[in-house]
Amino acid sequence: MATNPKPPRAGSNTGRAERISERQADERGRDNRDDWDRDDWRDDAFDDDGAATPIQPLSHDDAVSLFGERALRPSRMTPGKVVLAQVAVTLLSAIGWAVFGPEAGPYGWSALFGGAVCCVPSAFFAFRLWLARDRASIGGLVVGEAIKVMATVALFVLVVVLYRDLRWVPMLVTFLLALKTYWVALAIR
Repeated sequence: MATNPKPPRAGSNTGRAERISERQADERGRDNRDDWDRDDWRDDAFDDDGAATPIQPLSHDDAVSLFGERALRPSRMTPGKVVLAQVAVTLLSAIGWAVFGPEAGPYGWSALFGGAVCCVPSAFFAFRLWLARDRASIGGLVVGEAIKVMATVALFVLVVVLYRDLRWVPMLVTFLLALKTYWVALAIR
């Protein structure tokens, strides 16, 4: 029984003849590669006859078998409901920081401002989505998301500059809690 030799070490000449013969075969037009080496994502992907292979969309039955019936139903969670959930999380967190924080006023207000930094741009984005519900486009979503990110940065700067008694931990914790409300909303669906 023959044993397989060890794989060649990096920089060694072992296997050089095989690499040269594969390159020469490729240069002559003979392809030694199997189907696993084909790049199906290239624009010039062809089948064995040389004709372009058409892309077949999933049928309803295929989509149900892959994703389940529940995944094909429209979501009950709207952007407006997500914003309301963010406001609720913000208020609960601000009340919690005001009651249990060392200083009620600065901790509560910092938490409220941190949640507002998340809720206000999200509410604006949801309002833009509602206005464009009949003519929604990818470009509109991208522009809305860019406005949302810039508004979030601007609101952070405003809070830091204008509120002198700012407490960073409550502000950032409440901001992150309100921001992660999206994940809870996706889970509820």
